[in-house]
Amino acid sequence: MRFVKLQSKDVINVVDGCKIGFISDIEIDWCGKCIQAIVVEKYSFFKLLCFFKEAPCIVIPIECVVSIGGDVILVSIEP
Repeated sequence: MRFVKLQSKDVINVVDGCKIGFISDIEIDWCGKCIQAIVVEKYSFFKLLCFFKEAPCIVIPIECVVSIGGDVILVSIEP
């Protein structure tokens, strides 16, 4: 799967069912040649109003990813 397709998927927390946001980046272990974590840009209504402020991000370890579906990525993290 290409990274561009991952960016278009919603990230949902299975613990509380809330939408976290969208994938903005990934962390890669070049020695082990695997993904270590996904960086999720938090969903916010005020993001549209804040042009110059960087959006808050959450780094989610790849171990917390439950599944990657057609439309969503399910993760399990404590709020």
